[in-house]
Amino acid sequence: MSGMLFIQWTSDSELGIPIIDEQHRGIVTTINTLHFFSAQGQGVEVLMPTFKIMEQYSILHFKLEEAMMQQAGFPNFAKHRQTHRELIEKTIAVRTRSTLENNPTLALSFLKEWWVGHIKGEDREYVHWLK
Repeated sequence: MSGMLFIQWTSDSELGIPIIDEQHRGIVTTINTLHFFSAQGQGVEVLMPTFKIMEQYSILHFKLEEAMMQQAGFPNFAKHRQTHRELIEKTIAVRTRSTLENNPTLALSFLKEWWVGHIKGEDREYVHWLK
């Protein structure tokens, strides 16, 4: 049984804002759990629970991030909030397609690309304002 992680959390994944870093780790953990079960041939069984967790956790996480950005006066708040809305929409679309096709690989690919890109890319834009 493999214990390999799909997404390795490293220090360069951290933004230096403890509550946000903890939430990001939770998101990565959920993706890694789907990967674990997929490697065991049980990915289809955990697709819906994974997406339910991701969708609900994302709503909570985005609410926190957006509140912090607003309080800090982050100038690109509206753009970042729109990115969050698009992420939720894309997640729902990929959930629908991957569950219809019984394809956890599609879900894993999307989740890894989007979340790692968002955490290591777009979220870095507000760090200066929140610290």
